[in-house]
Amino acid sequence: MARSLSADNRAPAGMVQHEVSGTRFRNETVGSDMWQGLERPDESQRLRVSYTVGSGSHAFGFLVQVQDHLFQSPVSYYTNRHLWDMAPGYEDSRNPDFSRPVTLECLTCHSGKALPKPDTLNSYQNPAFANTGIGCDRCHGDPEHHLKSPVPGSIINPAKLAPAARDSICEQCHLAGEIRIPNPGKGMEDFHPGQRTEEVYTVYVASHPPGETIKVISHSEQLALSKCARNSGGKLWCGTCHNPHETPTQPAEYFRERCLSCHGTTLESTHAAPGRNCIACHMPRRPAKDGGHTAFTDHRISRRPEPEIELAANAGLVAWREPDETVRDRNLALALINAGFENHTSEEVIRGFRMLTRMEKNLSGDAAGLTTLGTVLLKGKQPTEAERRFARALALRPNYAPYEVNLAVALIDTGQTQEATQHLERAVRLDPLLQQAVELLSRAYRTQDEAAKADEVLSSYRTAMGITLRNSK
Repeated sequence: MARSLSADNRAPAGMVQHEVSGTRFRNETVGSDMWQGLERPDESQRLRVSYTVGSGSHAFGFLVQVQDHLFQSPVSYYTNRHLWDMAPGYEDSRNPDFSRPVTLECLTCHSGKALPKPDTLNSYQNPAFANTGIGCDRCHGDPEHHLKSPVPGSIINPAKLAPAARDSICEQCHLAGEIRIPNPGKGMEDFHPGQRTEEVYTVYVASHPPGETIKVISHSEQLALSKCARNSGGKLWCGTCHNPHETPTQPAEYFRERCLSCHGTTLESTHAAPGRNCIACHMPRRPAKDGGHTAFTDHRISRRPEPEIELAANAGLVAWREPDETVRDRNLALALINAGFENHTSEEVIRGFRMLTRMEKNLSGDAAGLTTLGTVLLKGKQPTEAERRFARALALRPNYAPYEVNLAVALIDTGQTQEATQHLERAVRLDPLLQQAVELLSRAYRTQDEAAKADEVLSSYRTAMGITLRNSK
């Protein structure tokens, strides 16, 4: 975990040819700096890599910093295969580039402590991190009290917490589920050891049989499906087998001892013989459907190998643990809508929308709820109704550029181009590198015959992002 994010450059030079988009990516080192760039027939882009993400056990990802903004690189280096390839989520992109914002939610599990600027999507202080790697406080809480009085009991010991709070410490980074929904006014970064995650956000998982192909961040979900966990009465948890303070030098032997601590007296002597590798048979490595070109350990601890079954898109969602009843319906509604959009399942969107509509009177101070409601209305060809919700959300967060864009899109759909332009201009003032705002503003200027303004806003963005046009007049 201490190597979860670093300012060190830890990958060799290399190239990726992305056939889907016809884009060539290059990674090169100049002096002590790593640079990445792309080349297409109509444009090129080159940016310095600021941070390397990951310990390298499977792969390295990369972040670039433009002004005070962090963006994800579309290429990764896969250490297990010793090659460069597209990062997860970019494989089928028609226009992969360095414009994907790296939000605080992304960094919560990949860094020690990020320092975002308030009311921004991906702007950070200088430096961007108080701590790059994940530290002791992620599991043991704020160390201030312990440092003042370093005696037993002055720091959180996860093993001594109630099962839900104990497991939540691991789940904050090892249980992504299908979607996570923060409680009103909360973010994932608000979780602190000693709490249950649902005090801050709800994780929704798919209601599926145990044979589904594994995901990268589903260790907790897999373990809960195992017979070992189900028969332990809540005693088996991540810490039963894993010691986060050390890396075993002989993994097969180390984990075999963990298995025998429970099963040593119930197995046939030949099965428990020295040298047997429990993990190889009962926790094999499987390709992760969302993990790019990597394989991960299957934590279902199957007695016999299980078939890999693809999960249907409409398998349904259930809360990993139910949140307080005051937010239960609201969180489920948001989960259904967001998952429905992602999976292209209208049934989930409709169900979530109906739930959210029934509770709209309770959303007066809920910017996320209003925004979700407005998004469904906009996609449902009701821009006037969407405009009302987006305006209310913007009133709650008046300096948040994405909310200016949401309102502008609804205004454009209702034919109010001039008013939309004003909101887009403010969005670009708030965040000059918000690609959607820049592109919409340029388009709005052109519809109003202001080509010079349209060119200027695009030119400023391209210059900042290191984009050079080719064959342009």
